[in-house]
Amino acid sequence: MENRHIARSAFSISSVTFVSRVFGLVREWLRGYLLGTSGSSDAFALAFMFPNLMRRLVGEGALMAAFIPVISEYIEKRDKRELDDFLYSFFSILLVILIVITAAVLIVAPFLRFFLPQFTKIEGKIELTVLLTRVMFPYMLFISLAALSQGILNAHKVFIPSAVTPILLNISIISFGLLAGNRFSDPAIALGVGVITGGVIQFFFQWPFLTKRGFSYRLHFNFHSQGVKRVFMLMVPGAIGAGVYQINALVSQFIAAFLKEGTVAALRFSLTLIELVLGIFVISLTTVILPVLSEKSAYNDREGMKDTLRYALRLMFVITMPAMAGLILLRYPIVIMLFRYGRFTADSASLVSYALLFHAAGLPGIGGNRVLVQMFYSMKDTKTPVYVAGASMIINLLLCYYLRYPLGIGGIALAGTVSSYCNLFLLIFLLRRRVGVIVDRAVYISLVKSSTAAACMGAAILVLYMRLKSVMQMGRSYNATATLGLIVVGLFVYIAISILIKNRDITELKKIFR
Repeated sequence: MENRHIARSAFSISSVTFVSRVFGLVREWLRGYLLGTSGSSDAFALAFMFPNLMRRLVGEGALMAAFIPVISEYIEKRDKRELDDFLYSFFSILLVILIVITAAVLIVAPFLRFFLPQFTKIEGKIELTVLLTRVMFPYMLFISLAALSQGILNAHKVFIPSAVTPILLNISIISFGLLAGNRFSDPAIALGVGVITGGVIQFFFQWPFLTKRGFSYRLHFNFHSQGVKRVFMLMVPGAIGAGVYQINALVSQFIAAFLKEGTVAALRFSLTLIELVLGIFVISLTTVILPVLSEKSAYNDREGMKDTLRYALRLMFVITMPAMAGLILLRYPIVIMLFRYGRFTADSASLVSYALLFHAAGLPGIGGNRVLVQMFYSMKDTKTPVYVAGASMIINLLLCYYLRYPLGIGGIALAGTVSSYCNLFLLIFLLRRRVGVIVDRAVYISLVKSSTAAACMGAAILVLYMRLKSVMQMGRSYNATATLGLIVVGLFVYIAISILIKNRDITELKKIFR
């Protein structure tokens, strides 16, 4: 029953996240329409990566990993006065740190020209990148504080308000792009203003939900709070571990900046589709299991923790295996359907779909990493994921460097995929030594059955796609209709084959939907 509750909670968040990702696609469509894969789009993609990276390092990633286990223990074992002292002190100290980081980045932003020599060769491109960095980086401050609110709510098993906040960000970006895109010297600036405005909204939106549960924020500095010290001790090493995906993405985009114009923007569009799949279910699943694992860890229930983790892995494979097959086979028509408007040309579509071919292959690896690291965080071990992340970052950097010319943008995407699987296998190996077998017979069987069903689905899609290809080239409406039809058929085949070969996790999902 507990596992079913986990899955049901994850799907509840996923339903909200799905709406958010739809708005996210509209946001990316608007960016493609206004900027395409031009120099402005490169500048926006790279500038937005900086606050996103810091969000993962200082905010959502490390903060959630370090904060939830500690606050869960306070809720279970401490009184209200101690809990309030911990929360107020942590908020105050975190706020000061965020302000210092933000101010420092705003000051040193012009030095980007020394790290992006290719951008300086195109008139106005590096200047726009610096401006957008200064406009959007304060987003990191507000989204990190919003992540703190999310941690408090999640520790109380309240997930939906935090899941809604990305919708507000996307609405803000879309609104500024539509209403003010032509009022700035470059539409990218309007999108940047939408980002920072959305961050402010995300923070204040959650405040009433905190107040309802007896929490608020106030300045209170208790530097001797043991809870605050423990969170920061966990956050410092956990920052790299939680942010490895974003760090790899940033490194990839820096290396891509040395290739032809539009490569950085194309990588960002490709990653958007990967994050669509991850965001709809995988991130929702990891959000739900961390408090559950933390509670079991507080009572030293290792077997219960392993059972929860295995269940999460099986659900992750059920989702990511068909998504990987579908994105690989239908990458070009999907990109055409979603982005081929305005300044997003046919060449842009080819560039993005080529990157997507290699990015999509890494979906199960990325999903598995995000599930497994929760086990370490729940045990208050943020150092081990750091060592693993460091190794995978080196692999990613080396592969990006050596594959960027023979494979171009595809080599950079492939480097991220290979490093994600290296990261996954290292985590599995270390967890086995730490707590025993995680990937047991049930997980292997689930992986094999999900892969078999995904392969059958892929074969059906490929046969139909080859027959419809000439029709899909007749126009965007024909392409969109056929692509959506192929996705529906693929899902039907995947579910039917899964039921036929008795994949119990599909059956479990069917019960949850009922």
